[in-house]
Parts: sequence; C-alpha cells; structure tokens
Amino acid sequence: MKVIFIFLDGVGIGEKDRKANPVYATQKQVLARLIDNARFQADASMGVEGLPQSATGQTAIFTGVNAPKVLNRHLSGQPTISLKKVIYKSNIFSELVKMGYEVTSSNVYRDEYLENMLNVKDRKHRPSVTSVMSMAAGIEFRTVDEFINENGVYHDITGETLKESGYEVDTVTPKRAAQNLYRLSRNYDFILYEHFLTDIQGHKADFDEAVDLIDRLDNFFEELMKQMNFEEDVLIMTSDHGNIEDVSIHTHTMNKVPVVVLGKKAENIKTEVHSLTDIMPFVLEVFSKNG
Repeated sequence: MKVIFIFLDGVGIGEKDRKANPVYATQKQVLARLIDNARFQADASMGVEGLPQSATGQTAIFTGVNAPKVLNRHLSGQPTISLKKVIYKSNIFSELVKMGYEVTSSNVYRDEYLENMLNVKDRKHRPSVTSVMSMAAGIEFRTVDEFINENGVYHDITGETLKESGYEVDTVTPKRAAQNLYRLSRNYDFILYEHFLTDIQGHKADFDEAVDLIDRLDNFFEELMKQMNFEEDVLIMTSDHGNIEDVSIHTHTMNKVPVVVLGKKAENIKTEVHSLTDIMPFVLEVFSKNG
C-alpha cells in the first residue's frame, strides 16, 4: 500500500457557483468533483473563536493535537516555540517511522531557505509546520537538484517560481509533476506534497488568477489519479482552512474543509473525521489496518 497525502493550503467547501467560486469555474472541474465527493468535512475552528489560521490548523492536521486550544487562539504563518514542542513530541511522520514505514516529503526547497530557516533572526525563511515535522522525524529535505532530476515537486507544481528566482531549471507541466510525484511515491509507504499557492491566491482575491491556479491543480490531480491504482494506493487530500473558495473577501473563511479519501485500503476505517485533529488518527489507522 502506498499513501499519497496532498495538503492544499486555504481550500474550504464553498458555494457551487461558477461565477463566485473559482474551484467551480474551471473547464475540467477535477478539484470541484473531489471536493463534492469528499468523504469527510472537517471543522477548522476546533472550538476556538476567530478565523482559522495556517500554523495552528496545520499543526492540528499533522499532530492530532488541538493547536488553537494550546495557544488559546488561531495563529497564522509559521509555528511558535509552543507549537514546535507539540510537533516534536509527535507527528504523522515520526509516528509512521516508529511503525516501521518509509516516509518522505516530495517538496523541493530553495537553497536560501535551507540555509536560513534555522536562523532565528531571519523571519522570511522561518520553517513551516511541515518543515518542522520533517526535522523532528529526521526526514531529509529535497533540494533544487532533485527538482532538476525529477525526484521532487516544487510547491507551485511547475517550478516557475524557481525559474523566476534565478535558478537555471526547466519548468514542468502539471501532468509531468503528477507523474514525478507518483513515480517518487513508489519508493515510500507515505509521501506528502504541500501546495500553498491556493492560500496566497485566496488572499489576493483575484478571480481570474484563482481560476488559472485551480486549472493547474485540475490537470495535476487528473494525471495523478490516472497513475494511481486505487486497489492498492490511497489518496488523501485536505486543507487547513477555507480561503480561495470565496474571493469576494481577502481573508480566510469559516467554511469546513474537505477530506478526500480514495482507495480500497481506506474504505473500512472506523475513525471518522469531524475536525482537523481527526486526520492524523485516521491516517495511522489506515496503516495499522493494512500493515
């Protein structure tokens, strides 16, 4: 069994309106159908007042701990010392490693990020939740060379951002990126891919640009699902909070987030997902039932 976990930042369950929700405005509507058929709808607020945010939401997803309650507030951006302690204590990577599984992140990191993310004075390159999780579990970070060799996926899927940053790389199509992710996943039991442009685009609140981005994701998911054998493979996709589904505002939303689960190996799992904190227990049960 191979589990591919796709984390999309800032994608909630919004209105099925082509004129208002970019997710439903693309030609293929692959992401729209995934959301429509999501196995669960997860609460991102977790009983704490205020708009859900990335640092606490992602910590909850990847540790199973109610991070907003730990801080008594929702926190945006990167994790604080308190959240880092939660992540280092237990996270989805470290728990799967303890169970004897091979895990990895497919995401490629720029050189300057890797050089500066542990510099406490450098606020621009502070590590994200998933970066802290990788460090806590001893997972190696993928470099630009691995993107060039098609052994990793950049956060924007195509690598355009890398090229714009001055790296001498060839961009890839969403289809090729999906093929690279699938091929890489054959070497691991659990692989994570994180995409956060959806949240950035949601904050920009430009409808046409948002549609273009969702179209890129449609092509990516379409090819990835063609590659996967759902008799043996499991695809899980979720988010930390809503945003891009409502570009009439520049902020996050209170909408629930989709938890997509595809694959025969995950059909008889008893754990239900009602909150972001339930996602990690669900994943661990998938492995314990199929180990």
